[in-house]
Amino acid sequence: LILAGALRIADKVESGKTSVVVHCSDGWDRTAQLTSLSLLMLDGYYRTIRGFEVLVEKEWLSFGHRFQLRVGHGDKNHADADRSPVFLQFIDCVWQMTRQFPTAFEFNEYFLITILDHLYSCLFGTFLCSSEQQR
Repeated sequence: LILAGALRIADKVESGKTSVVVHCSDGWDRTAQLTSLSLLMLDGYYRTIRGFEVLVEKEWLSFGHRFQLRVGHGDKNHADADRSPVFLQFIDCVWQMTRQFPTAFEFNEYFLITILDHLYSCLFGTFLCSSEQQR
């Protein structure tokens, strides 16, 4: 459903030559997934290593995706209802796209695994908090 939604957005922008407003409930979970995936479909720059880094910075970090809440770094309450694999779902969708269109991407699954390693390792502060101010 996530990829289908992103495809619909990309189709409206490309074929329909129209603007699209994407806002899902709170604006930081599905919204980031849909906008990021549609940008990957529409613009080859985001399918490069540097472009993908910019995409994550722009659509996830700068817009305030709640990494701390969703991933739960430092929280021992593993049953917390606010935990959700939203970013992991996004990376899985990107992986599916790389499998379907491998020559369209400058990176492969090893790059995506490295990003997930950084998400869960806490080695860098990039994914530890939910805003620039907290980081």
